[in-house]
Amino acid sequence: MAHSLRSKSKLQAKSIKRKNEFSKYAEERTNRLQKKLEEHDKEQGKPKEDGGMDLDNKKVSTHGWRDSRSQIYKKLKHKKGKKAKTMKF
Repeated sequence: MAHSLRSKSKLQAKSIKRKNEFSKYAEERTNRLQKKLEEHDKEQGKPKEDGGMDLDNKKVSTHGWRDSRSQIYKKLKHKKGKKAKTMKF
């Protein structure tokens, strides 16, 4: 019978491949992306500080109605002042 993909032998084999064979490709990719981001930062004229982006400390309003369908439904229900009709089975 075949081993499932969750069997110990399959998991061990995948972890060995991940550590030995694929790690160098993943490392090369992260280095390549890091260099690309550094070049992009230089083009934008923003100095890289503390390894992160400089965010404005603006307050974001979190009160009021949201844009989800359920919130729109509640808003309409609230305006009418009536209970929403439901189907009975």
